[in-house]
Amino acid sequence: MVPATNPVVEPDFYRVLPPEITVHFERMFNGDWGNQPKSTKNTGHQIDISSEEAATVDTALFGFDADKMNEDVSRGARSLSNIKPDILVYACTSGTYHKGYIQFDQEMSEEMQTASGVESITAVGACIEAFKFMGSKRLSIAGPYRHFHLRERLKPLLEEAGFNVVSADGEPWMQDSMNPLEIEEETVQTIIDFVPTVVKDEADTIFLPGTAWRGLDAVEPLEQKLGKTVISVNQATIWLALRRIGWTEPIQGFGSLLRKLA
Repeated sequence: MVPATNPVVEPDFYRVLPPEITVHFERMFNGDWGNQPKSTKNTGHQIDISSEEAATVDTALFGFDADKMNEDVSRGARSLSNIKPDILVYACTSGTYHKGYIQFDQEMSEEMQTASGVESITAVGACIEAFKFMGSKRLSIAGPYRHFHLRERLKPLLEEAGFNVVSADGEPWMQDSMNPLEIEEETVQTIIDFVPTVVKDEADTIFLPGTAWRGLDAVEPLEQKLGKTVISVNQATIWLALRRIGWTEPIQGFGSLLRKLA
């Protein structure tokens, strides 16, 4: 299940998954963006949000109402259950970490499973499993979101899960954006150039959140360049889904995590 505004998850899954495995998608409604300008970059528009406002208004954080989108989760899970899948995936990072605590992420996977009768995972839960599997202790987060978004929501959730988040930085040009369509405009090369500028030396793992961000193709080059484990959210979600259905053959070209499926 993917947000209605996300054009990246589907091609990422299609490119990575072995031909023996099929994947089927359901879109989760997250606002009427079809008639909105695709980009607000370079407009001089600056958005200033207090902690109090950001704590209560999801649209101030993400450009869409995450709670509204989550109201569509049970419907989407029931719809997909009709094809009798082996596993259900909620492929949205902000949809389950926007509350800032791990229990909400767990509740969303439970809601999906209750609605569908099918084993269910979330993107955030998959990343946590991937960090544990890779022995990650100290994380540097680099993502396509505002600093508040990463530092006051994602960071505490991951720390609650037992990791030391040594840094959490959003791309500079996303700091004044409220349009979720802009995340997918980022090129892979821009991500590769941005990430090393914010990663801390003490980090053993780099985390690239944002299922609409093109981080998957940046993983392998960044691992080679920086000599650290790099986990992108789409990579981790695919990895956990494959492990849960019993797939053990390594997948090349998308980082060290997907080479370790056994």
